[in-house]
Amino acid sequence: MAKLPPLSDKDRENLVAYLDGELDTEAARTLETKLNLDAEARAEAEALRRTWEMLDYLPRPEPTATFSSRTLERVSASRQQTVPVKTVGRPWSYGVLAGGWAAALLLAGTLGFAGVSWLSNSKPPPASAMPRVDVDQVLARDRRLIENKRLYELVDDIGFLRQLDDPELFGDDS
Repeated sequence: MAKLPPLSDKDRENLVAYLDGELDTEAARTLETKLNLDAEARAEAEALRRTWEMLDYLPRPEPTATFSSRTLERVSASRQQTVPVKTVGRPWSYGVLAGGWAAALLLAGTLGFAGVSWLSNSKPPPASAMPRVDVDQVLARDRRLIENKRLYELVDDIGFLRQLDDPELFGDDS
């Protein structure tokens, strides 16, 4: 006899539904035919049935005594958070709040526009008024810092670096 193809995922889903008694009549007949013709499918169905029966021997978890009251408290708390605010007696309050926000946004936009306009119209000082910096002098002054930059990057605390700068610790290079 020709070997039948193994159970597909859909067949396994149907097998679980069949064992639970949830499979419709036509699909149940189709599955029963496959089980009657295929010994491997029948063995898989039997193994699944025995596994299902073994589940009855497992201990069943029992809820705590306060489970239902805690659940109801959480449900009522979540309902209270999602209940919309009613405006009975204050039909004007939402309009006032919306108008206040609109006014605040308009004022912020106006101030932002005025600030940008003022900054764009102001002119930078001429280059002759800027102090000249001698780059070589700055580099010479910070030479030790530049040379040891990779080591300084590993330090998390500036206090530790100040302790290392103590001349009595290593001697003064200058």
